[in-house]
Amino acid sequence: MRKPSPQKGHFAWDRYLKETCSIPAPAHCFKQSYTPPSNEFKISMKLEAQDPRNTTSTCIATVVGLTGARLRLRLDGSDNKNDFWRLVDSAEIQPIGNCEKNGGMLQPPLGELKPCLP
Repeated sequence: MRKPSPQKGHFAWDRYLKETCSIPAPAHCFKQSYTPPSNEFKISMKLEAQDPRNTTSTCIATVVGLTGARLRLRLDGSDNKNDFWRLVDSAEIQPIGNCEKNGGMLQPPLGELKPCLP
């Protein structure tokens, strides 16, 4: 395959596709909503999330940040170096109890639990 020629200024999709013998994904393949879903999550809420490092594992996660329709999540027992983002309508996050209800295996938190202080 030939390396695409460098281009200055405006990017020309037609030219790029021709030079790379590529085909574009048609618009009907995309299922994103034109209006982003509302984000009703709050900081410190718990949920079940697919582990981004091991997608066959479902773990307990905490909402640690919010930006628009995105959630910043932290797996319980982990630190902020492993935080990750998911959209509020991602199939990779589910309400608590979803794993048990569907016969899945929920991974326990890593390390020691922090006790709840009154």
